[in-house]
Amino acid sequence: MLIEQAIFTSANTDRAQGYQLVSRSPGLSEADARELAVWGPSHDSLLERPGGLSSTNLFKLISGAYCVSRTQLAGAEYSGRGGEVVQTRFLVVPAEVFARFGNNAFAVVRAATAIGAFEVLEHLPETLEPLTLGGRSAPVDLALLAQLAREPGPAAMATLIQAALASDRLAIAAETPCEHLIAGLVNTLPVECRTEFSFSTGLKYSPSRPIRISCLPGEPSNWRATARGGVTLLDLTNSHVGDGMCWKGWAGCVARIFRSGKLSLLACELEQPRPWLNCTNVNALGEQIEANSQAGPRSEVTASINPGGGPGGAEAAATAGGSARQRADRAHVRLEAVLSAAQGAVNRSWADKLAKSLAGQPPEVLELLERIDDLVFTAISGDDRALAELEVLWPTVVAQLDEDLVEQSREQYLRCALSICGESTEDRVQRPERAVSAIDVLCVLFDE
Repeated sequence: MLIEQAIFTSANTDRAQGYQLVSRSPGLSEADARELAVWGPSHDSLLERPGGLSSTNLFKLISGAYCVSRTQLAGAEYSGRGGEVVQTRFLVVPAEVFARFGNNAFAVVRAATAIGAFEVLEHLPETLEPLTLGGRSAPVDLALLAQLAREPGPAAMATLIQAALASDRLAIAAETPCEHLIAGLVNTLPVECRTEFSFSTGLKYSPSRPIRISCLPGEPSNWRATARGGVTLLDLTNSHVGDGMCWKGWAGCVARIFRSGKLSLLACELEQPRPWLNCTNVNALGEQIEANSQAGPRSEVTASINPGGGPGGAEAAATAGGSARQRADRAHVRLEAVLSAAQGAVNRSWADKLAKSLAGQPPEVLELLERIDDLVFTAISGDDRALAELEVLWPTVVAQLDEDLVEQSREQYLRCALSICGESTEDRVQRPERAVSAIDVLCVLFDE
């Protein structure tokens, strides 16, 4: 399906002077054009922020299509009044196309940027060609969520989700770049709920743009005008924001997933189509997911330290003085070849030493190490989700274990990774992608 487009900026044309809809594609309806002209940002509408002035925006048109836009500075104002002119490129995205990109405006922006659709134009044509965007996007950007799980962290993200679901209009202040924060909010919401959230990542408050999620200026003294407009203010600049809070429903579900590092669980849930879902009943879904996770039988999984070379929390403890348990998770079965490749690299006496060290750890730490084992070897096999989870969980392991045990664990994984890299570059094998994945894992484990 075609995506109609338009440009709103300041110009001196035969029709008018000043900010107007300067260019448009022929298929853009008059009703949509009028709505875009009213919504369009004018002079001095961008928030002052480090790293350049721009804004990604989303709102739904009366016609039922979704308007995804980028607002950027575009050079000197033609009138000579000072300051730079603001240029906004509107893409009118049909609902079917928006759904193909996971109802995620940021995914649409990435695809459109790749074909040059958001380049600032010096010379504005009167007519634009409609666009066609191929492909689709995954429901969740796990790399972004892994980053947000570290900064601003699970508490801040859960607070943002809870406030967004509870507010008709919400304005956010945060140290984290606002575009990343709102993109993270979108990625933590079920696909069916995302269309209920219009937003702007960098435009000043204006009654003519009644968007649901926006950002506050850096100076707190300027927040009052936004609050007077009936907008709820959320200040996430405090590093301890949300600590000790009790989140319920969907926010509570996401908070616990973030804290456990099991981002793939969130991705799996968001990949399930639920046509009946909306922001009214999403909290019930969160409670259901949590109830299911608590009621389900716990898989007894251990890492094979002797054949695999990983720290193998629970099995190491069994070797040191308990009864060994049978590993049952499918991920381990899928990675049998990877573990076998690393077998020759394991130093048995060194492994015995590590096993004795792990035997003194509490059960929750052993369980965490078992999960790390799974993630390391799954990530080495090329699983991006496992790598994203490892980025979240590994700092937790480092914080809970003594420094000597952390270094032992790193050395054990390094032995395995080096063995896999060597195996992957032999003339008969030629699996360089596995070597690259092993290096990515080492970069996480060694904080590079």
